[in-house]
Amino acid sequence: MRGRRRKQSTPERQRRHANRRNRLFRAAGRVLFIGILLAAAVLALTVFFRVNTISVEGSVRYSAEEIIAGMDVKQGDNLYLWNKVKVSDELLQQFPYLETVQIRRHLPDALVVTVTECTATVAVPSDGGYYYLSEQGKVLEQNAADGGLPLVTGVTLSGLTPGQMVRQAEDAYADALLEILQTMDAGGMLEGLDFINLQDLTDIRIGYDGRFDIRVGTVDELAYRLRFAKTVIDERLSPSDIGRLYWDKDDRLHFVPDTAESVAASATGTETIAGSAPVDLSGSDGSTDGSPSEDGASDSGSEDTGEASGDSGYDETGDETAE
Repeated sequence: MRGRRRKQSTPERQRRHANRRNRLFRAAGRVLFIGILLAAAVLALTVFFRVNTISVEGSVRYSAEEIIAGMDVKQGDNLYLWNKVKVSDELLQQFPYLETVQIRRHLPDALVVTVTECTATVAVPSDGGYYYLSEQGKVLEQNAADGGLPLVTGVTLSGLTPGQMVRQAEDAYADALLEILQTMDAGGMLEGLDFINLQDLTDIRIGYDGRFDIRVGTVDELAYRLRFAKTVIDERLSPSDIGRLYWDKDDRLHFVPDTAESVAASATGTETIAGSAPVDLSGSDGSTDGSPSEDGASDSGSEDTGEASGDSGYDETGDETAE
């Protein structure tokens, strides 16, 4: 058999072979360089950046030692090889009265944990006791007594543990409660909150400042009505006034003088004076005309007429109108 003819090596073929070898050498060099960098980075992280000190700022209810002990990061651990979000969320769950947690790394070896705390805003009935909730709806603790907090009626919560949030869009009554708390917080009214009565979501009642039973109706216009009621209380009523504030079907605000005992009893719907019947709006100008209500209540005992009780009304602009 005739042997295969050996290809002759030409200068062009030699150059191609040389270029191929150079490319392979350069690629291998790059891989080696990246490997060295990664090894150096891992060595630096595992050997040099280790937690030596952990400090806590902003905590009053819990000691720094408690919070540090509750963290999933200890002295000697790597400064970077853990999830800050996960550790923060675990602290919020473990310590219910914490509202926010921020963890900062300070090179070369320190962690600073900065927290803010919640306060209990209302007591909500639960199975066999009460849940204390923050204004954002976080369950802070469960207690056999209401702790002297503003009481919520018409809502019973169950199956929650301290550190959890009351979830929205699961129950209309719980949703209304969260909306009221957050709206009052935004309007600077939470400090004056006395009670929230959610027994009827079309007749929501809010006790305020120890003197007023604010009947906002539904939550549809909650922010507007609370803001308007606060303006009237601050600017149009005297510090000695006690009574009910309510809106008629024409969206006019009325004030009816009452007793502190009756205002407090509205928390559970047990007020003893007449006042649950709808306002008689037979007057052409939208004001009450002093006529008896449909249930036969007389002027002397009915909120409807506003005549014997001193009823006064405020329209949307806050102008007072004689009834």
